[in-house]
Amino acid sequence: MLTEFCQRARLAGSFAIDTEFVRRKTYFANLGLVQLNVDGETFIIDPLIDIDLTALWQLIADPDVVTVLHAGGEDIELFYHQSNGQKPRAVFDTQIAAGFIGMGSSLGYASLVEQLFDGVTLDKSQSRTDWLKRPLSEEQLTYAAADVSYLNSMYPWLVEQVAQAHVADIVVEESQLQVSKRTQVIPRHLLYLFVGNAWQLNQKQLQVMKALAAWRLDKAMSENMPLGFIFKDGVLLELARKMPQSKSDLYKIKDLAPMTRKYSGEAIIEQIGLALAVDPSQWPQTLQRLDDMPNYKMAFSGIKKAAQGLASLLGIDTALVTSRKQINDFLMYHWQFSDDHRAELPRPDLQQGWRWRALESELKEYI
Repeated sequence: MLTEFCQRARLAGSFAIDTEFVRRKTYFANLGLVQLNVDGETFIIDPLIDIDLTALWQLIADPDVVTVLHAGGEDIELFYHQSNGQKPRAVFDTQIAAGFIGMGSSLGYASLVEQLFDGVTLDKSQSRTDWLKRPLSEEQLTYAAADVSYLNSMYPWLVEQVAQAHVADIVVEESQLQVSKRTQVIPRHLLYLFVGNAWQLNQKQLQVMKALAAWRLDKAMSENMPLGFIFKDGVLLELARKMPQSKSDLYKIKDLAPMTRKYSGEAIIEQIGLALAVDPSQWPQTLQRLDDMPNYKMAFSGIKKAAQGLASLLGIDTALVTSRKQINDFLMYHWQFSDDHRAELPRPDLQQGWRWRALESELKEYI
């Protein structure tokens, strides 16, 4: 069945895909179901049986076949992990397309279906299903199939609409940007830069945070558990501040999970010791709070005004051009990170693709 589907998708030049997965207690999502549609026909694949999905991952990575999905960020992450690193090469995200033709900047799938298909209201009662449990009921399978059948039906109409609005290239580029963002890898030794309130720490504390942030991710991935199950960012900050040297010190760290303390306490203490053994000349430079930097408010307002102008020109919500986070990411990248950091980190959204081409002259003022 999968071979037949892939052949038909290549002939059609596009296909729709949706997945159901569970990610409550794991770092990586557990794939529970794959729904596919080509030429109006839906295929449902159960990945829990003995089936090789290599052909599907190769299809998704085919630059000549468009993969149609809705708000596909988590799906993209799942594809990337399940396929051992193959990236989707030609993506069309219907949520992005709907936003760029004025239907709303983050429209949910059910709402989009209601707007495009008169009288159709999707049943969302199965949204909290445990998709790893078998057997699946007829109601669950019907729910899963609906998520992809309408997706395939709306695709040609959305393609036509984005072309008429002269935003087709932007929609494709923005869809592909999601692939880059969901599959990019931040170097382990730079993870500390993205921990909230890291600016509160001195160099010694930052050195400890740098080591523990890298160790936490490695442990989460190797044992397939959420980062927060090991310790959340607030606890990471406290570990960096207090730098416990013994298990009794660890017990003083508020909100450190008992299981982490019991089974990983020695490893945490070891990481702190190794971090502090590094020559202080190699410790990270302290960070600043972005809001406290000179000219921050002026820069933020200037960038937002430029984004509003571009949004007005395109006839879209300003949120589709930039968010507060994207503006802050841009300023952090240029004001906070060193040349060495920037050489290893992905460029911020505002300095990529259609945004940068349209706003480069205005944004260069703040670099």
